[in-house]
Amino acid sequence: MPQITLLLFAGVRSAWLGEPASQLVELPTSPSPFPLSQLRVHLTRQVQPGNDELARVLERSAWSVDEEMVDEEREDEVLLKGGETVCPIPPVSGG
Repeated sequence: MPQITLLLFAGVRSAWLGEPASQLVELPTSPSPFPLSQLRVHLTRQVQPGNDELARVLERSAWSVDEEMVDEEREDEVLLKGGETVCPIPPVSGG
């Protein structure tokens, strides 16, 4: 099965049930390649089902794939084949 490396930071790491800052996540075999736009649903329904906090954080997060930010309107165009490093970037505030 194709796998991605998922990097977890800030609110996403806090919401993730588990300690490591990176996780290997298996992608579904269908559709293949797997659209980035479907990763939120996959993570919250298949990888960590019932984790409502994770779902809330991912809903507001942007994505980086192989260290490049992905515009929200392009999430359907980015296809994951396996081997990519994917990082959800939660909103931050500061001052």
